[in-house]
Amino acid sequence: MNLPKKTLAIFSLTSCEGCQFELLGFFDHFEKITRFYNVLNFRLGQEENLQGPYDVAIIEGNPDSQKQIDSLKEIRKISKIIIGMGACAHMGGIQSQRNHFPSKYIGKPSTKSVPDIIKTDFIVPGCPISHQEIYRCLMDVYFDKVFELPDLAVCFECKQNNNECLIKKGKPCLGPITRAGCDSICINKGEACLGCRGPVDQANFPKMHEILGTMLDEDESKNWLTIYGDYERIHKKNEHKR
Repeated sequence: MNLPKKTLAIFSLTSCEGCQFELLGFFDHFEKITRFYNVLNFRLGQEENLQGPYDVAIIEGNPDSQKQIDSLKEIRKISKIIIGMGACAHMGGIQSQRNHFPSKYIGKPSTKSVPDIIKTDFIVPGCPISHQEIYRCLMDVYFDKVFELPDLAVCFECKQNNNECLIKKGKPCLGPITRAGCDSICINKGEACLGCRGPVDQANFPKMHEILGTMLDEDESKNWLTIYGDYERIHKKNEHKR
């Protein structure tokens, strides 16, 4: 049975475009997506790009200029569904760290995420994203289902993978407050979770501050909690929506 296709656009704002490469790098998944979607606009993946309207628009990166903010608002007007893809779109990304420096040294306005500017229907988090997760999101959207992220912390996946707890070893890690879904990929390789997937709904920030305070000074703790965006601000904003 041939199902009718929805229209899809994939846009990139200020970013390294790593999430788009993750999407393209697994051709089997991308080929499956094209069975359900006509990709009308995708600068990185095709030469011919068409104007909207679109059923679905994916946004990677965050707006870093008034021109990009205006473009983002225009995309919102001509798209039924907006998906923020990756940590830059979701939380502002690593470039959002400049928000903590005096503006006279930066020369640019503060970094904002896509949800700070426009209504965003779904988020696929990570740096980079998981190609399986963006595929699942697009399939849910195609069949008019509500795409949902795991409501568990990375620590849950760490236990499933029999990893040694870095915090118990006296090393900082944001696994207790970060949303699962990455299969604890960083900890599996002996590296700390830096929080690229954003805070889980039940994140306990007072306890996280207490834990980090035993390992890091105040400035270092703040840096850990703002690597990909201001974790506590994002958590409070999401809490307000619930």
